[in-house]
Amino acid sequence: MLALAFAASSAGAAELDRMRAIALAGSVLKVEAMNEQGGFALGTAVSVGPGRFVTNCHVTRNAASVALVRSGARWRAEAERADLERDLCLLKVPGLDDVPAIPLSRALDLQVGQSVVAAGYTGGAGLQMHAGMVNALHDLYGSKVIQTTTAFTSGASGGALFDDQGRLVGILTFRLRGADGYYFAAPVDWIAAAIDDDPAYSDVRPLTGPMPFWAKPVEALPFFMQAASLEVDGRWDDLLALTDRWIGTVASEPESWFMRGQSYLQLDANDRAVHAFRQAVELDPRYARAWFDLGKTYLRLGAVDDARRVTRVLEGLDPQLASELASTLTPRLQ
Repeated sequence: MLALAFAASSAGAAELDRMRAIALAGSVLKVEAMNEQGGFALGTAVSVGPGRFVTNCHVTRNAASVALVRSGARWRAEAERADLERDLCLLKVPGLDDVPAIPLSRALDLQVGQSVVAAGYTGGAGLQMHAGMVNALHDLYGSKVIQTTTAFTSGASGGALFDDQGRLVGILTFRLRGADGYYFAAPVDWIAAAIDDDPAYSDVRPLTGPMPFWAKPVEALPFFMQAASLEVDGRWDDLLALTDRWIGTVASEPESWFMRGQSYLQLDANDRAVHAFRQAVELDPRYARAWFDLGKTYLRLGAVDDARRVTRVLEGLDPQLASELASTLTPRLQ
């Protein structure tokens, strides 16, 4: 019997109906990673091929043995393929060939505002599913780290992030301390080509090597993570200085300009915020959050016609944000 808690109040749940969610849940299993001292770590793994499962390496890093658990029964993993820096480990588990593999999509094909559903063994208890949306996409290692509103905690690491078609797009990986909406999934793009690469698998044993990209010292973290931490702490001048370095390194990344605009907005430098947000939407014309904040900044400056034009653009990108901006705009027109 599958114990499943389904938090289904958002648009994502409406897209991914309950029956399909229950079917997908059968391909998401609990992980028990036993270390040499007899302690163990709990996590989640997702079926990506016959007898093949993906989880986070930080779940299995210290493990001398790894078991997947379904309905109280345990199957031992016989081999593992580790990508420690990207924090994705593939497990080969004989006896679980019958678990349906989740069809894969690509994080590169996602859009901000798109509905997603997360599934994982939060706290090591029963499987829980949470609907939400993509609220940012961050360039890294040739794909996109997915930032979502689908909350998860320990035990859900290695769990599934589904798109609104029930395809696997990400693996629940890390969250920022004390921050609402700062939940991140590693893209399945990173492991898609490695699932059937049998020579790359080896015996399960404690892993040595680099720390995952998200657990490195602050100065070695990706720019988007440094920026998120500064945003959480409200350190807007420091965030501006970071965006100087970020833009100097990768001038074509819209997220750097968006975070620059956020800083200027908080510092009440509205003209500079407009410039930064316009740079962001020029680089990515579908960047709805940047359009929205551009519209808000125009309103601060009293540029009602410009804000109205932004609202029309948003109507084709994110009707909910367009409606929110329009509701702010309406009193200005009376």
